Formats: sequence, structure tokens, C-alpha cells
Amino acid sequence: MISKFAKISIFGLLICVLGLPSVVAAEDESVVAAEDERPGFLGLDLKGSLGEGRHSRYVPPLTNPIFNETPYITTEARAFYFYNKIPNDFVTDGGHINLVALQLRLAITERLAFIATKDGYVDAYFDEVLDDEDGFANIALGFKYAVISEPETESLLTLGLRYEIPIQDLDANGIEFQGDGDGFLNPFITGTRTFGDFGLQASLGANMALRPSEDTSILHYSLHADYEALPGLFPIFEVNGYTALNNGNRSKGAISQLDGLDVLNFGSKDRDTTVMLGGGLRYRFNDNIQIGAGAETPITEDDNTITEYRVYFDLVFNY
Repeated sequence: MISKFAKISIFGLLICVLGLPSVVAAEDESVVAAEDERPGFLGLDLKGSLGEGRHSRYVPPLTNPIFNETPYITTEARAFYFYNKIPNDFVTDGGHINLVALQLRLAITERLAFIATKDGYVDAYFDEVLDDEDGFANIALGFKYAVISEPETESLLTLGLRYEIPIQDLDANGIEFQGDGDGFLNPFITGTRTFGDFGLQASLGANMALRPSEDTSILHYSLHADYEALPGLFPIFEVNGYTALNNGNRSKGAISQLDGLDVLNFGSKDRDTTVMLGGGLRYRFNDNIQIGAGAETPITEDDNTITEYRVYFDLVFNY
């Protein structure tokens, strides 16, 4: 199965030199230099990567919001919505899925952050076979750490680990939509580098089912490119891929040939690789508020996934 993604080489990530900022202040007539630590709330460095003298060009990914994690260490709330059209050749003869979610990130230090990046409410509508269903998505949370940080070139390399808690609040006709086991572990690596007005980001991770006989494990990989065409306006181009590492054996019949990308997991026995091509626009109002809108569609066969296309909107507030 791994040979299916051997042709995908999207990573040439970022070897940089560590830089730590310091602030020097004069004191009285003797001009005594002292480091200004400026501890934040409860002693946390809430600015993370974006503090004074650190990084400034923060353009988070737009598509694949659950798995394509930004390498920046931030304190933020990101609300997003996507509409997922189900292909007509799926066993349900079509339908759609809505997801409304709120991601939270908390910078603990300049390099370490707590992240809660999967949650939200799902509305699933099927034209045939399956009953419509709505409920809460699984919750995924964890930590990430920037092992390399170079503000001068806006270069970052970050490692992370998330655990997805199986809420099991979505099922229809005896089928659990989000996994039927003990949840998932998701180790990942993500990095970025800027060249003038042009920014690149890549990420790679594995969403590993803790009960592989029930749920499908996948490798996920993403490439993001953005360009500041006008002040604060960034056209975005993105590619996202999903390849089965281990197929579950929970679903039976026609539904066992397909599986979800990120929110849903049917434990299918014959999941194949899906590669999505997407893009959109992101606009930064200031250093703390930005919005995004875009879409993506598979460039692999439709019968490999339950996604014909997706439309995204998000709103990001960072500290």
C-alpha cells in the first residue's frame, strides 16, 4: 500500500538556524541593560512565534483544516465551515455534508503550543440508502513544538502529536461514521519558508487507528503556496493527499469500498488514495484578524472518496 504514495514527493523542508529575541532597556542614569521577559497570562508566552522581533508573516492553510496544521506557534481561535458534496456514484446516489467547527490553539512558550484542531457539528444528508444524521464530530487535541525557528526568513519546522477522542455521536443504519474503535494517534511534521512575497508550507502526518481492525489508518500530506498580491491579500494554492496505511474491516457491502478524508471514517476494507487540488483567497485585516474562502476537488478518481468537491470559509483571530 505504501508504494501508492511513493511517487508523491512534496517535501524539501527547511534547515535553518535558531534565533532567540531579547529586549534591552535602559535603567536610570547608569543605563543598566536588562532583559524584558514580559510574562503573559499565567506566565504563558501567548504571542508564541508572533511576538515582537519574531515572525510576522502568518498565513495559515485554508483547505484540509483538520490535518494541515500550521507550523507557527500561536494563540488563536479559528472558526471554519465546509460544504462537502458527495458524488452521485457513491452508494447513497449523492448528498452532502456540512461541518461547522472551532479550532483553538494556545502558545505556552515561543516554541510550544497546545492545540485542539478537530471538533464541531456535522450535518450529513444522503439521497438514498442511509438515513440523514447530525451530531458532534470527534475531538482531537495535542501539542506541537517548533524545533527550528528563523524569523529572518520566516522559516519554521514543527513537530506535533494529536489524539482523536472517539465521541461516536454520528451513526446511521448501524454504521458508525467516525470510527468504532479506541480513537486515533496523529503524529505530524509541518514546515514553512518565505521568499519575499511568496510563501511555501508542507506537512506530513499519519492518522493511526488504535484499533486497526475497526478503523482505517491514513497517511496525509499537504502542500501550500501563497503570494501577497496586494497588501494583506493572499491568493492560495494547495494540494492535499490521503493514502490508506491500513484498511479497517468494519463496513460491509458497497460502502466498504469508500471512506472519509478527515471527519468521517467508515473502517472500509478497500480505501484507495485521494489527492485534492484546491485554492482560494485569504485577507489579513491586521496582525490579529484574517478571513479565507476557497474550494477543492479530487484529481484522482471520484470512486476513491466520498468527496466530489468542497467549499471552505474561515475566520481567524490570533493574539
